Amino acid sequence: MAFDAKPSSCIASWSEDGTDVTFPIASISELTAGEADATTGDWRKILFALLEHFYTYYTTLPSGDQPGRVTITRSTTVDSNDVMTRTYTFRITSDILTKEVADEA
Repeated sequence: MAFDAKPSSCIASWSEDGTDVTFPIASISELTAGEADATTGDWRKILFALLEHFYTYYTTLPSGDQPGRVTITRSTTVDSNDVMTRTYTFRITSDILTKEVADEA
């Protein structure tokens, strides 16, 4: 297989109508309806769920299927109070003039 850039490859049931993008909450395993609620939800939990989703998706791809112009890494530390801290690093190679993600080789 080879790298697949389609959004629906990364997020199940992804759709767009030219104005909005949508996908089921269940497509992001760490996300609940309560966390995603527009009024009572928590954007930090949405961000965490999305970061975990993209990291997991990326790292479970066979190396030949991973994009060469995007890499995702994560580090985890736990302090003496059993507080876990996760750091995500996204490295994206872009075209200097357009600032778009560079085409795959």
